[in-house]
Order: sequence, then C-alpha cells, then structure tokens
Amino acid sequence: MKALWWWIVALVAVGGPARAGAAVQPPGVARMAALFGGRTVRLSGPASVRWLPGGRGYLVEEVDSVAGLRLHAVDPVSGTRSAWLPRRAEERLVSEHGRLSGRPTRGLPFRRFEFARNGAALTYTADGARYLFAIDSAALHRLPLPARTGPLDAGTAEPGAFSPDFRRYAFIRDYDNLYLFDPTTGSETRVVQGTSEDNLVGFLGVGPWFVWSPDGRRIGYVRAEQRRLHSYPFLRDLDRHATVESSRYPFATDSNPTLELRIVEAATGRDVLVTRTTEETPFLRDLTWLPDGTELTYQLFDQWESRLELRAADATTGRSRTILVEADSAALDPVNSFQLLSDGKRFLWASERSGWRHLYLYDVQGRELARLTSGDMVINQVLAVDERRGVVTFAAVTNDGLEQHLFRVGLDGSRMERLTPEPGWHSLSADPAGRFVLDRHSALDRPTAVVLRSIDGALIRPLATSDTTGLHALGVAPPELLRLRGADGTELQGLLFKPADYDPRKRYPVIVSIYGGPHTKAIRNRFETDDGRAAIAQLGFLVLEVDGRGTMDRGKAFRNGNYLAMGRTDVDDQAAAVRALFRRSDVDSTRVGITGISHGGYLTLMAMLRYPDIFRVGVSQAPITDLRNGPRQYIGRIMRTPSANPDGYARADAVARARDLKGRLLVSYGTMDHNAVPANVMQFLRALIDAGRPFDVAVYPQGVHVLEGKDAPHGMKTMLSYFLEHLRPDGWEASWAALWQ
Repeated sequence: MKALWWWIVALVAVGGPARAGAAVQPPGVARMAALFGGRTVRLSGPASVRWLPGGRGYLVEEVDSVAGLRLHAVDPVSGTRSAWLPRRAEERLVSEHGRLSGRPTRGLPFRRFEFARNGAALTYTADGARYLFAIDSAALHRLPLPARTGPLDAGTAEPGAFSPDFRRYAFIRDYDNLYLFDPTTGSETRVVQGTSEDNLVGFLGVGPWFVWSPDGRRIGYVRAEQRRLHSYPFLRDLDRHATVESSRYPFATDSNPTLELRIVEAATGRDVLVTRTTEETPFLRDLTWLPDGTELTYQLFDQWESRLELRAADATTGRSRTILVEADSAALDPVNSFQLLSDGKRFLWASERSGWRHLYLYDVQGRELARLTSGDMVINQVLAVDERRGVVTFAAVTNDGLEQHLFRVGLDGSRMERLTPEPGWHSLSADPAGRFVLDRHSALDRPTAVVLRSIDGALIRPLATSDTTGLHALGVAPPELLRLRGADGTELQGLLFKPADYDPRKRYPVIVSIYGGPHTKAIRNRFETDDGRAAIAQLGFLVLEVDGRGTMDRGKAFRNGNYLAMGRTDVDDQAAAVRALFRRSDVDSTRVGITGISHGGYLTLMAMLRYPDIFRVGVSQAPITDLRNGPRQYIGRIMRTPSANPDGYARADAVARARDLKGRLLVSYGTMDHNAVPANVMQFLRALIDAGRPFDVAVYPQGVHVLEGKDAPHGMKTMLSYFLEHLRPDGWEASWAALWQ
C-alpha cells in the first residue's frame, strides 16, 4: 500500500507520435505525449554518483566497445579521473576469471558489482557463482551459489547474503525456508522449516528478516506462522484450463500471524528463541547487531503501533533487555531511526514526542544523553556523524513540509544550522566517509541542478544542469502553489496544473489527483513543470492535488488528522479545498472529476459517495472498498481493528454507501491484485447493482496492483478517455480519438 502516483504508470508517451497516414494530433495531445515521453527537460551531466568507500571520491563507469567496462575514480574537489583498479589488479582479475570460469573475457567480466570489506574488495555474480576479488592482493575467489533459491515474498529483494567473512551463504528457498550453504563443500543445512507459502514477513514491514552478526558467527532471523490467515484464491483464467493460485492475506478482521525472533549459530546450528509476538504486541522490526556482535537489537510494536520497545537480545542466551520505550495515544511513525555510532556505545534515535520528528542521543543502556534538534521540522535522514568533531549532518523537512535542506548540529545539541542556501527541495546523499554531499535540488520555479558540496555545505562544483528548451517550446508554465483551507480551517497546500494554452477568461473542468495515504506527501517546492499531472492538463483540464490531513511531514498533529476516521476528515479536506477553488473564475464547478490508485482509489470512491454535488466523475483504480478487506498492519495503524473501532469502520465503508452514487464512476482493477484483493471491487459492484446504480468497470485479466506491460498505457488511456467523455474540455472528441489511434 505504497504511495504509487497514478500517472507514473504511463511514462510511455500515451498519445504517441502520429503514425504515417494518420490525422495530425491535436496540440494538447502532442504536448501531453511530449511530457509523458520525458523529452522536454534534459539533464546534462551526472544526476547521481556511486560513492567509493573511505572518502576516496566517486566512481564513473564507462563501457568501451573494445575494452568493455572501464572504472574511473573521480576526485570530488578537482574532478580529475584516475583508474580505480590498478592496471596489474585489473589484468589479474580478467585472467583469473577466465581460468576459474573457463570463459575468458576481453575486459572486466561484469557489468554490476558490489563493494566488500569497506572497499578493499569487490564482489560480482557470473556463471552461477559469486566472485570475491581482493584489490590489494589481486586474488580472485570463486564462491559457488546454491542451485536453487527463491521464490521470494513481495517484501524481500534478495534471496541470500554471504557472511562478512564469505565463508557461508544464508539464503531463502520457497518463500520462508532459510538455509545455510557452504561454498567450499557445497553442502546445505536447513535453518528454518517454513510453510513454503508466499510469506508475510516482508509484507508486515519487518525489513530484512535475517541478518548476519558482524563476526559471521550467528544469524538473527524472524519466522512467521501464517497458516491461520485466510488463503485468498486468485484465478488464472487466460488459459482454457484455468488454475487457482492462493496467497495468505492479513485482513483487518483477522488475527495477526505469530512471529518468532531467533538467533542461530552458523557453525553448530544451536538455535535460541529471543521472543514470540502476541496479539497485543504483534509487530517486530528492524534487526540490528551491535558492532561487537554481543547483542541483537530489535523493535517490538503493540497492535495499534502506539507503543514500541527498543530491545537488545544477548547473542548467546537470547535474553532481552529493554533499552527505551516510546508511546503515544495515536500511531507512532514506524521509520527505523536507530543508528549506532562507531564507538558502539551510543546511538541516535528519532522521536515525535515533541510533536515533530527530532534527533536524540542515547547510550546503549538507554540513558538519554542529549536532545539534538528542535523546531517545526521533520528529521528525514542522518547523512553523517563526525564523532571526532562532535557533529551530526542530516536532512530535514521544513516550511510545513514544502522544503528539504541540509543541516548540521553538535552532538551536544548546540550550533544547529542550515547549510543549503537555495530555497526548494534538496535530495541529498553523503559519501561513506562523511566528507562530501551530492545535492540534487530544484524549486517550483527552478529546474533541477546537481552539485557537489563539502559536508559543511560549501559548494565544491556543479555536476549537472537542466536544459528546459523543449519545455519552453511547449509553453508549459510551472504549477500554481495554492494555500487552501481544510474542513476544520487548517491551511492546506495544493498544486494546480494548467494547459499551455490556458486562457483566464475560460472556465475549465477540474481533475483532482489523490493518494492521501500515510507516509506520502505530494506538494513540495520542487520542479514539477514536466510532471505527469502537467501532461494530463494539456488535454484541457485544470489538474489539482491537495495534501489533506493524514499526510506526512507537517508534524504529528497534522498526520494524525484522520486517525480513527479514515475516509472522513481526509475526504472532508478534499471537498473543502475544491469548494474553495470554486471561487475562481476559471473553474467550472459542474465539471469536477477525481482519480487515484490504491489508497487514492479508496478516497476517490468516498469522495464520490459523500460529496456527489462536488465530484461528478470518478476513476477509482485498484481500491479497497471496505476497510475490513484491507491489510491489518496498514489499515490498523490508522483505524485500529473493526472490533476496537466499529463506528469508524462502518462510516468508512464504501460498499455500504453504494446507493449514494450519483455521478459517473469507472472502477479499474487487475484480477491478480495481491494488495487490494479483487473481493473489494466485487463486493462494491454487487452493492451498486443491488442499489440500481449505473457504473463502468475496466478489468485487467491477471493484472497486478499497479498495472504493468501493455496494461499500463491501456489503463491510462482508459482513464483519460473517461474524463474526456464526461468532463468534456474543449476539443475533447479529437483528443479522445487521438488517444486510440
């Protein structure tokens, strides 16, 4: 249930260039296609860098048609290049790979690699094996991999991980079976006997569900007992002989699966239980070893995610001690904020106890040493800690969530200062040694620039600039930043996108884009002129997006604005914002549409059903329709459970409100949607039929939550066609026809 903006699915040029012999595209469709095609703004220079370990600059990778991949180290200050791998080491790597693999190569035998041993080595995968190359000694080792790994659950990215000493490989087979593999002997040892079903550990937000200790002696891992959860059937019916595929789904009405945290010794197989979750404390996350490997830290959340304990488990006995406790009357922000300092005795911790997310310094015994930051800001990321100088460098969101900047503060909480002077949004990354920062920044009225800074914020040199010639040729203007009032009078932020041929004397139909889910915020002071919302506006619409209560980066009170009231205060804010827009002379209040995907699909339905006098046309994509059909962890942190909040769930139920539909509604979904399962749409459509209400539906056979492949552009065209037909901007017939040429 992530914030997946609905226009991203059509980065393909939706309209496409006019084919030979076809009618010339209407200007709006041509502009939209150019914007979707990404041809209007060109970034000259590197938009990102791959930092080298140890403060040695960054890496530039080039592919030579003769020599293959070439790797250059770049000095951040001077910009000078040098070969990253010494010539002798590179030649040795190429020859040894040919000898070990039996497949000689002309150049480096890989396109992708990872650093190892703090940059003293690299690893890569080829020919069914992992290779470890020590740069100083020029020694290459072939590390065979198991014959079969995976498949993986949706929350797990990699099938396995080598121990820090590369003597063993821990890997997943059949979703939730954990094995140890010895590359020397080729032997396998099963550590966890799983269910071999699509596993929920990743889905529940555990993070990596097994982690090696720093000395490679132990593995901390999580095991889920999910068999009491409902096995939801998905029908694969594109073949004549249809088959059923099942997946466990944690409905909000169901009990949580039991999780166990355990520690196993790799050499002996000795396995100890650390903790087992209960219905009252069901969520376990963020496994982190102390640097000396003596303790494994983890976080245990209660069922409402309103209380968490940071604990440390003894690596030998499994016995736990509590380091600190955070509690609140509403849900806590579950961002993992535990960051150990290099001394292994202190750590940074982020907390919203003041109403804003700030940094605190603790020792590993749980004593608070200092509060480091203050003010109306949200700490997003710790970039570097210089313990010698006693300074923390971090990224923080300010200006009510509109801007992000680089800051530093003393480890005693003194001398906090902002280091980036340009207004706007700064996306930041620091090199591993904490000496340099890559800053990609922009504002609504300023295109993206990429610069290198020192860790103190001083500008070193520019890396990339934006060429907006193509955008200017289209005549597209930046979106208008709006300050609107929510249902309770709270100031809301919005962006309004206009077509390039905008005429203030005309009245335009409006499309409201909505997601509105937790851990998302759409309105930022960053360059959005070539955005997908701007592309859709070219068809003759005003496109509006508003961050209502319940979204992030404006403090805890704002984020808690829809707590226990999903589908109510958040929808009330959207309605109030659009009503405020009606005071403009360029808005046609009788032609307002709304659309969103996933959480935004749900809010689209609730807006149509609760405010039919405002929202006349809706396209709801992949929605949950009854929150009881949603995933317990995602829905529960805002709404608790149906038994604990029956009135909240009843008032948030779109199915029960189906009879209130008055406008034109298109519901779109994929039949293999594992996030918002198809039962949501089926129940809602049944209720519409029983109530005698008209509707339209777009079904994507074996389509997933966010449509992929050919489904994606088709879904986008279907949505745009629906708004063209029912909101009818000027020239809509020609635009509709051009979409389907």
